[in-house]
Amino acid sequence: MTVRSAGGGFTLVELLVVILILSALLLIALPRYFHAVYASRVQGCKAQITIINTAAQVFFAKNRVYPATVAEMCSLTAPAWVKSPPLDEVPLCPFGTPYTFIPILQDGTTGASPTPGNPQVGVAVDPLEHFVDPWKTVPRHRE
Repeated sequence: MTVRSAGGGFTLVELLVVILILSALLLIALPRYFHAVYASRVQGCKAQITIINTAAQVFFAKNRVYPATVAEMCSLTAPAWVKSPPLDEVPLCPFGTPYTFIPILQDGTTGASPTPGNPQVGVAVDPLEHFVDPWKTVPRHRE
């Protein structure tokens, strides 16, 4: 017959089993958590890009010229008739990078300088520079 002391505790094997179970749960839960965080950042970035593109169209409607930068469109020092209503401050992408415009030309190309024969017909935010997956565990976002 074995006698245990009143203070009793856990054996080393019991502690190792508990640590093993917790490790297995973390291995399952952490990738799902990081994927959910990444997916929410992508959704936030997509929503902000839509708002910025809409604000650029409002800017064009008011000024008959497209903004060169997001900061120009959101400038707090600009007169009220120049500012676009949807944006009061320069937003940052949820990934921490600033948004930049790329010009859209009449022939459908982007990123080139406008010419008299190929004028600028719009601006857009380049979405691919914002959707970066540092762990390469989630496929890159596609429009």
